[in-house]
Amino acid sequence: MKRSALIVLALALLVAGCGGDDSTFTTTTASSTTGATEPTSTTAPGTTTTTTEPPPSTTDTSAATSTSTTTTSTTTTTTAPETVYLVDTTDFFPDPFPGSGGAHGSGCVTPGFDALPNGVWFGFAEGVGGGNITFDLACFYTGPVACDAQIEDGFVTDPADCLDFWVRNNVATTFAVPLAADARVWYVDMTSGDVSSPDEIPLADWPTPDSFQECPGDYCSVWLYVNGGRVTGIVEQYLP
Repeated sequence: MKRSALIVLALALLVAGCGGDDSTFTTTTASSTTGATEPTSTTAPGTTTTTTEPPPSTTDTSAATSTSTTTTSTTTTTTAPETVYLVDTTDFFPDPFPGSGGAHGSGCVTPGFDALPNGVWFGFAEGVGGGNITFDLACFYTGPVACDAQIEDGFVTDPADCLDFWVRNNVATTFAVPLAADARVWYVDMTSGDVSSPDEIPLADWPTPDSFQECPGDYCSVWLYVNGGRVTGIVEQYLP
């Protein structure tokens, strides 16, 4: 028998002789891999370990869009229509207006007025020239208000002695009021016999010698109709 056969037979007998030992020897040789090193987990025999990798983190790098809403507030301004003062040719004597203090027309109180406001004003036309009328503002009262004014002014003491009307001229302010280019004048013509219905003429024809009074002058009693800061109408007022 060859030497190699004898060696095989000897190994077989050796293995058979060790078969009664329960111990098992296992030699494990770890292989080395060059590169990234994974962590090594040691687990007890019979335990199954499951490793769950967390999902990759997703970052939204898109810029958030902010929408700005602009609210526009609209303010509505309501403007009252301006009052226009026109001569009533059916009744040349104006009634007292609200706030006139009982005087006819717009009244006669002028607290701090630098210019004569729009309205209907009684007074005396002292002069006309340079496109203006020089106007001395006064108060014209009738009825019980006129009687009260006469008593206040010391003209009478007994109401039975009161006149039907009363002119109070204690306003020191004299106004230079611009005349409108198309202003009209109504003068009292004594020859007509009707002092309550003045006759209309252009401003350029006034004063007229047919008027019952000398105008302009300290006693030239008139009503001024003022619109837009200009005299648009002049009506002579008859005083007995």
